[in-house]
Amino acid sequence: MEWTLLRPRAFMSNCLSWAGSVRCEGVVRALYGEAAHACVDPADVARVAVRVLTEEGHAGRAYTLTGPQALSAVEQTRELGAVLGVALRFEELGPARARAALEGRYPPEVAEALLDSALRLKAGAKAGVQDTVGRLTGRPARTFRQWAAAHAASFGGLGDAAGPRPPQAGPRASGTGAGTAGTAP
Repeated sequence: MEWTLLRPRAFMSNCLSWAGSVRCEGVVRALYGEAAHACVDPADVARVAVRVLTEEGHAGRAYTLTGPQALSAVEQTRELGAVLGVALRFEELGPARARAALEGRYPPEVAEALLDSALRLKAGAKAGVQDTVGRLTGRPARTFRQWAAAHAASFGGLGDAAGPRPPQAGPRASGTGAGTAGTAP
């Protein structure tokens, strides 16, 4: 049996877990907010999957899929705020708060796996950028800003398509995080 392995890094769509706190509080909370990762848009993963399933020459290959840039959660917060036209604040979750939040949502084994993933992120294991999406599809991988604009409604905004809105009074994005981005695998 032939096989092809697609190995996406963290998905940009993991940031949808921030939607409630962005809409209600203007805040993003994540663990290790300064650690960069090259997350990928799931739409890019789908474009690659179509290619490897419909073209010859991919059998027995493994492809690492990333976005075009490695961004930290602090940087993603700034990008998302720019797309939404609002000032967002980043709030660093310490390991204990992150563990409590994850254990409230997932079985213990899953929570532990996500915390282990965050430690790998903090160590830099997810920061490498690959051009695999562009090489295989002929189009560059989408940026986080492009993904955020396409999903702005989930965060309570209209995104870049409507033009920037004036910043709202309230918290501002800050770089007070100490480590990685989020709790996603």
